[in-house]
Amino acid sequence: MAESAPQTLNVDQPNDQAPPPPPHLPEHFTFPSHIPTPPFVNIDGVPNFRDMGGYLIASSYFSGAQASNTTPMMVRRGLLYRCAHPQLLTEKGNKTMTDDLGIKHIFDFRSAPEVKKLSASLEKTSNTDATTNPHSSVLQPDGITRHFTPVYEEEDYGPVNLARKLQWYTSAQSTDSKLPFAYSEGFVHAYRDIATHATISEKSPAAYPTILRHIINQPDEPLVFHCTAGKDRTGVLAALLLRLAGVDDETIAWEYALTEPGLGSWRNLFIERISKGGMGQAGAQSKDANSEKPKMSREEAARICGSRAGNVKAFLKIVVDGDFGGVEKYLVEKCGLTKDEVEKLRGILVVPVEKVEDVVRVQGIQGWTPEGGVQDGEKGQENGRELPLNENAGRETEGKVMAG
Repeated sequence: MAESAPQTLNVDQPNDQAPPPPPHLPEHFTFPSHIPTPPFVNIDGVPNFRDMGGYLIASSYFSGAQASNTTPMMVRRGLLYRCAHPQLLTEKGNKTMTDDLGIKHIFDFRSAPEVKKLSASLEKTSNTDATTNPHSSVLQPDGITRHFTPVYEEEDYGPVNLARKLQWYTSAQSTDSKLPFAYSEGFVHAYRDIATHATISEKSPAAYPTILRHIINQPDEPLVFHCTAGKDRTGVLAALLLRLAGVDDETIAWEYALTEPGLGSWRNLFIERISKGGMGQAGAQSKDANSEKPKMSREEAARICGSRAGNVKAFLKIVVDGDFGGVEKYLVEKCGLTKDEVEKLRGILVVPVEKVEDVVRVQGIQGWTPEGGVQDGEKGQENGRELPLNENAGRETEGKVMAG
């Protein structure tokens, strides 16, 4: 049999045209061009990465002598970042995190089963040495210390618990007499559950107390925290920190809702994999990926991936203010911080506005609304507005900034 001719290099191919990934490799994240920067930061290989700083402190937050202070305040930038899972982080993205942002620590809120499932789906691909060990140093970016602080333990993923979570995350939004906006009662239950489980742990360090004390003890070391999509366990902590700092609820809700556009093309990837593989499958390829019978409807999977503004506003009103008695009381009674530690934490988060360009403003994004999510034809999204959630949020404080 004659030998085949050797392959020749196609010199007409542009040098900057990267070869396509292997068919078994999960899609590489492409940074969406239409999302605002800040708060979003382009970290190669990591979706939904953004700075939590730059948000104005509501003037109504101050009282007494503080109320007469004309210096506008904001959440400190360059200290706290949030994102989706970083297991496809590239060398370029790693350098951006360490060299440009100075990030020293990463807190992983995922459970051991989630890490194992995603790692197994990434094994033997061309760009990762992923392992099924959730404590493996392979999951730790170069120059960054990884802290494995799961919100849920392994036993929280039994059939009964998964069924309850599925019911919560697939419940539709509706209106009632409690609050003047639409929200999902299921998501409120889910976020109450997260806020509770994040403060207790038998096998690993309790997630929220661990990261909060880290911030208090190392206030000048930038860090990032994440779960799988960077939406629920990540979003609950982000909302609590922003509420403690004094950001108004409308702005907190806008920041929370940014996850949908921030995921970019990964949002559809997550939806497809969840619809075929069930809860907990968002970041991993399902064994049933080629099945013609999805485990749930695409609409239900989209709800699981959703980050509608009303859900976090309802969580703040019903759970944080109602059940917990306020964010300060939650941090003391649930997280075990002292009152002095709470005030120290607040002092670390809040800084004066030095430059107008440091302020992150609530704004609209084409094809997305905070109340309706990404406009992809999903039922109920046609009623969303192209304007921000509250275009007047923070305007009084912003006026002080513009006035110098």
